[in-house]
Amino acid sequence: MIPYIHISAGSVLQPFGLLVATGVIIGTILAVRRARKLGFDVDALNSFITWMLVMGFICGHVLDDVFYHPSEVAKKPWKLLMLWEGLSSFGGFTGAAIGIVMWRYLTLKTVFTIPQGIGRVVSAAFASAIVWLIIQNAPQFATLSDTMHYVIPGVAAVFGWTSVGPDGIPIYRFERRKEPGAIFAYADLILSVFPVAWVFGRSGCSSVHDHPGALAKADAFLSVSYPACTLHNPGISPESAAKCANAMTEPTTAYLGGVLEFVHGTQARYDLGLLELMFTIALASLLALTWHKKIPTGSYIAATSLAYAPVRFAMDFLRITDGEIADPRYAGLTPAQWECAALFAWGLYVVFRMYNNHKRGFDPASLVMHPSLKKKPAQKKLEPATST
Repeated sequence: MIPYIHISAGSVLQPFGLLVATGVIIGTILAVRRARKLGFDVDALNSFITWMLVMGFICGHVLDDVFYHPSEVAKKPWKLLMLWEGLSSFGGFTGAAIGIVMWRYLTLKTVFTIPQGIGRVVSAAFASAIVWLIIQNAPQFATLSDTMHYVIPGVAAVFGWTSVGPDGIPIYRFERRKEPGAIFAYADLILSVFPVAWVFGRSGCSSVHDHPGALAKADAFLSVSYPACTLHNPGISPESAAKCANAMTEPTTAYLGGVLEFVHGTQARYDLGLLELMFTIALASLLALTWHKKIPTGSYIAATSLAYAPVRFAMDFLRITDGEIADPRYAGLTPAQWECAALFAWGLYVVFRMYNNHKRGFDPASLVMHPSLKKKPAQKKLEPATST
């Protein structure tokens, strides 16, 4: 069995957040680098990525609460605003798709600008309030001293104050684009590098074991040796599980001064975050091998959709079905499985669209090229007039 890995990174710095942030940064860098190599309009791509990420993170939390924790939302509707509490992968995918569609049809127009002086006060107050709310509600900050509960929001207020430049804070409103933005080629570019970023995201899930799966037979292939105390409480935090394993004298090997621990527990269970990480590494490696080749626009959308959907659909049958952390089912399937069906259908549609583009001799990438590289229509030469 694979050992249960516990990373002790302190009470504030958590491996999940660090790995997810790393994935976002690396994914963005790779996308911009490939865009420059392909001759795409990088400024438009950066705007595209911003809309996609913002809506992805918002919906990743909101849809996770709505579909996976509806009873909690009914009791505390304001929980939807606590974006740091829980994320759903398919919620994030859905939000990213919503953000892309919004970017296609909408743009932001400055309505007015808050002057620097007032803007600094507003920014400092907002930053400190958000950080204070996170500290009060996020469990990883439970061990902070009372002093730090005020020091950290104070530091956030300083950053908020200094982040406002001499131009102040612009206030925007949505405005419909005169012409819809081209999204097909940009989406294809993003999905060519997304699995690399997703490797870091699923590494974060694996490091904190936030997707425990069904029990497995002893020494089952790809099962994880969870501590025995997780049998009836598989959602226990890694810190508590590691302490429990040490108390029960289950074999534990420590590395890096105790920061990294391999617990050889007696409870075989599937770790769905780890299983998806393995699949994502394989998918990312295969797609990276094609980066230097010219392949039809849409190939990465089709490949990731048609590859990920059936694998994720199958893995969700390994989810826990009983207990407090059991995922809800709708007509016998998890929310993610229903979205897998939609994702697979979308992949088939993209293949059909690629076929039609090939028949027409049309490449959607031509719509997103940098203005200096776009081909200008050939002008007809005027024939000299002939005298009669």
